[in-house]
Amino acid sequence: MCHVSNRSAAVCAALVVVALAAPWAGADERVVMSYPRFTPEPPHRITAVDQGRGEALVEPTHLADGPGFLAVTEGPALLLVPTAGGTGLDQAVRVEVAEVLDGGRARITFPRAASEVVARGPALLGRPFAGDIMAGGPAPVPTKVIRGLPDVVKQAGTGGDPARGAAADRARAAAQGRRSMNNLKQICLAFHNYADANRSFPPAVVFGPDGKPWHSWRVLLLPYLEQAELYQQYDFSQPWDSPDNAKLAARIVDVYRDPARKADDPAAGYAVLVGPDALFSPEGLRMQSKDDFPACLTRGRRPFFQDVTDGTSNTIAFVTVPAERTIPWTKPEDIVFDERFAGIGKPTGIGAVEAGAGPAALVAFADGSVHVLAADKDPAEVRKLITRAGGEVVEYDEIDSRAGRVVNSAGPPLVKIVVGDDGAYRLEVE
Repeated sequence: MCHVSNRSAAVCAALVVVALAAPWAGADERVVMSYPRFTPEPPHRITAVDQGRGEALVEPTHLADGPGFLAVTEGPALLLVPTAGGTGLDQAVRVEVAEVLDGGRARITFPRAASEVVARGPALLGRPFAGDIMAGGPAPVPTKVIRGLPDVVKQAGTGGDPARGAAADRARAAAQGRRSMNNLKQICLAFHNYADANRSFPPAVVFGPDGKPWHSWRVLLLPYLEQAELYQQYDFSQPWDSPDNAKLAARIVDVYRDPARKADDPAAGYAVLVGPDALFSPEGLRMQSKDDFPACLTRGRRPFFQDVTDGTSNTIAFVTVPAERTIPWTKPEDIVFDERFAGIGKPTGIGAVEAGAGPAALVAFADGSVHVLAADKDPAEVRKLITRAGGEVVEYDEIDSRAGRVVNSAGPPLVKIVVGDDGAYRLEVE
């Protein structure tokens, strides 16, 4: 839910429908049914199992009293469980809810083929939605469709099959692209909320009284990203790499983590472009003493909306960090935009990932929209998108032509049951 000013409310509305383009699309296949995915805790737990009789008792966790589709009713359903020793819900078992008990508990029966799959532990029990709920809207899946599934449907894996391995890779890339887009949208909204509260853009860097870079815009945006507690732990009277602040650099801030990087990597996945002609000035601002924060934020003048004469929809604000670079998220380091700017897919430029039609980058514009730029786009053309007052005309059809048709990507990550052209079913977890 967005509780923001008029400008930020407009941005919030735009972020709900902004694009994820086709380089992250899946293979030729059909999504039979899907669920929203809940993290970090699954909504149900198997508390008792009778393998001989093919019965189990499933109880709700605190999450299961939320969305209506989690209300268990008698009849066919799917039970998502982890592989033995695993934590992710990567197997789907076709079950029957034999009896609904008090407190949301349910007694289920499962086929003999699933006797080694169903065990005590985390689970998701429910009747999924038909097809891809993000494409067609929530509609209950017909009973005959559930009963037509195999007894157990497992997550896609290579299994020595190059085609299936490639499909799994595409699915992972699609999920990573959607999560990265969502991160950029959240950062853009925080940027607008900061601007509304402070009547200026956040500085790319806050210099300490010694003239060295002390603090990053990423730290300044924390209160606008529901990270107020972490913000309070940061000591602005010390530089980012002081012993106390260095401890915070090891903390993972999900919205700043690129999903393409390792899950335990706290490095910054997103950066701003810093240059005299860019949205973020290299001058930043300077503290007069170690106790000059936050008073320093009110001094001097930095670019604001009226200075973006090219228009916020024509000016890039946030980009992905190249995989070759490791920047602690607290460190005031970004991508330099000067005459040596390398463009997309280079270590000193904007990060890019392999995305079906070739390497491409997700970039967030100052109005909150997110677009896909092909890595082979002429650096001179990319420069036009970075300058805030260059007077260039931006051709969005040309930007998105390599990406294909722009589609709605808003919504939670999903668990999907997919059937391929060969009739084989598999589970895909975003």
